[in-house]
Amino acid sequence: MKPLKQLLNEFGFEQLPFSEAERDFAVCFVDFRSDFFLNVCQQKADKPQQDLALGLFTHSFQQVLDEFQSTQSKISEMNTLFQQHVGEQHAKKFHTMNALEIKAVAMIWFLCQGFNGIDFSYANDHATVISQQLASNSNTCDNAKAELLRQQFMQSYYIGVDQAHRMKPKASLLLTLQNAVKSFFK
Repeated sequence: MKPLKQLLNEFGFEQLPFSEAERDFAVCFVDFRSDFFLNVCQQKADKPQQDLALGLFTHSFQQVLDEFQSTQSKISEMNTLFQQHVGEQHAKKFHTMNALEIKAVAMIWFLCQGFNGIDFSYANDHATVISQQLASNSNTCDNAKAELLRQQFMQSYYIGVDQAHRMKPKASLLLTLQNAVKSFFK
C-alpha cells in the first residue's frame, strides 16, 4: 500500500502548475489527508488505490467548493465595506484563502481524473464552471482570467493522462514478457 504522497507523485503531482503558495497549501493538504487515505485503503483493500485517491479528492473538492460558495456573500459584503472605507486600491489587497484552496484541491482532483481516465468532456465542463466561479468572485472578474484558470485545470488533467500512459506501456511490456515466458513453458 502506497502513501498518498507517493501515489500522487506517480500521478504527476510534482509537475502541477502551482504557484508557490498553492504548492505549499497542496503539500500540507495532502499530508493532512494521508492518514485518512491509508485508513480508507485498509478498509477497501479490494479497490485500486488510484480509484480511492480519485474518490478522496472528489469528496475533498466538493467540500472546499461548498465552503467557497457558502462564504461568497459574506466575502462580497466585506469587499464592499473595504472599498467604502479604505478605498478600492486597498480593498484589492484583501484576499481570502478560499480561492487558493479551491484551486489547489481542484488541480489535484483534475490530476486524479486524468490518471484514472475520466472522460475529457466531463473534466473540461467542470474546469470551465470552476474557473468561471473563481474568476467571477475575485476583485477583478474577466473572461481572460477564467480561461487561464480553465487551462491550468486542464493542464493538470493532461499531466495525469500522460503519467497514466507512461505507466501503462511498462505494465503492458511486463505482461507481454510474462505471457511469452508462460507460453514458452507450455
